[in-house]
Amino acid sequence: MKVVVYSTGSSIGMLKYVNSFSAIPTLNEQWAQVRRHFPDYEFIIVATEGTSPHLVDYDEEKKEIAPDGVKLVLLKGSADTDAYVKAIREEAPSIAIAASYFGGEMDWETLKDALIAEDLRKASIRTVCNSLFAAETFFDKWTTHEVLTEKGFSVARATHIPAVYQKLSRQHPDLYSNVYLDLAFHRIRQMHFPVIIKAAGASGSAGIFVAESFEKAKENILSREEDFDLIIEEMLEGEQFGTEIHGTKGNYTILPPFKCRLNDQGVTDTLNYVKYGPVTDPKYKVEELRSMLRRLAEEMGLEGCAQVDLAFDGDKWSIIEVNPRMSGMTAGSAALESRYPLEVVIESCLDKEINYDVPSIMEKCLYFRTVVQSLDELYEMRKEVHVKYMEKGSPDLGRDDIKIIGATIALGGFETFADMAEEVKRLAAVYPKTINQNIAAYACRIAECEE
Repeated sequence: MKVVVYSTGSSIGMLKYVNSFSAIPTLNEQWAQVRRHFPDYEFIIVATEGTSPHLVDYDEEKKEIAPDGVKLVLLKGSADTDAYVKAIREEAPSIAIAASYFGGEMDWETLKDALIAEDLRKASIRTVCNSLFAAETFFDKWTTHEVLTEKGFSVARATHIPAVYQKLSRQHPDLYSNVYLDLAFHRIRQMHFPVIIKAAGASGSAGIFVAESFEKAKENILSREEDFDLIIEEMLEGEQFGTEIHGTKGNYTILPPFKCRLNDQGVTDTLNYVKYGPVTDPKYKVEELRSMLRRLAEEMGLEGCAQVDLAFDGDKWSIIEVNPRMSGMTAGSAALESRYPLEVVIESCLDKEINYDVPSIMEKCLYFRTVVQSLDELYEMRKEVHVKYMEKGSPDLGRDDIKIIGATIALGGFETFADMAEEVKRLAAVYPKTINQNIAAYACRIAECEE
């Protein structure tokens, strides 16, 4: 069987801001594992130049390195949907799998993936990809809010300010009163604070602001210069979690949630996070959550990989946002199953019966981002049995005299959180330049709370 794995990119993305990015084990090694599992399959990657560090390794010049035994077809960043469909059809695959990551400047690669998928299906090529309905809904946070509300999912109370009305007074000086903003501020004044203000489009948590009062919210909204619509939503009470949905209709893995450590503002710090799971304590109503997410997957047409941010207030689960693509959580999700991220994405889309949709068989996992003081130490850690996956990169700070190496590390294979805490303490003692004592202390707190 011939399988095309395709990934699109519309901006230079991660590699613009990160030097010497690499995965450990390498993508070449991950592909070797996939090929061992599927010896009768031929794999082809069709991707955009410079945007696929989740699929291929890169050399020091940030050029793609084709994995051993895998054909690599690269398209220019300007390539449109028709160019991708043509490139994929020329390979005559039995199945095509969409496998994009976040999109840098704009997180909208899932839209292009879905458009490609629709054309491939018209050409009678079986394609696993999140639906165009899901991609279009979840690309925009306000549309997400409206659709999920209509379908009966619990979400935060929110309001919306289109970009055109934010700038109207500045662009039209003859308008001495912005009535739409009066309406928006009227709605915001009635909200429970704090509220979160963020761009309805854009990428990730770009421009997120937590306002503790109406005055702070109004000040932030009036000071914004970006061309994005805004969504203002009440901060959901309770604890925050994340999880992923893998597979296809009738063959989903609905993972139990990961719990997120929050920053001082009560939100997940995307640059300095710690997450652990699976959380299976009955008090969190995990089976109720998994049933809700299965309904979400089926009604929205999710296929392949999708990530969901969640809040639990002690009684009910609410959805914060959905990213219908691979995410920063995929490494942690894979560690629950002692697999590599690439394995999870590809194997979940092929005709292989999976049994990962059983929380009791999943192993405990901790994954986190950290600043690395020694590359030698980081690579030495690879030999440790509980180190399931690592990524490292040096952010481009625009200064030659300052170099920082950041890493994401997934630790897994633990039967209990107590076992996890003991191992993290040991690793922190052996590798103090990679795992700091704050991580070890947090692992101990997890064990105390979860055991």
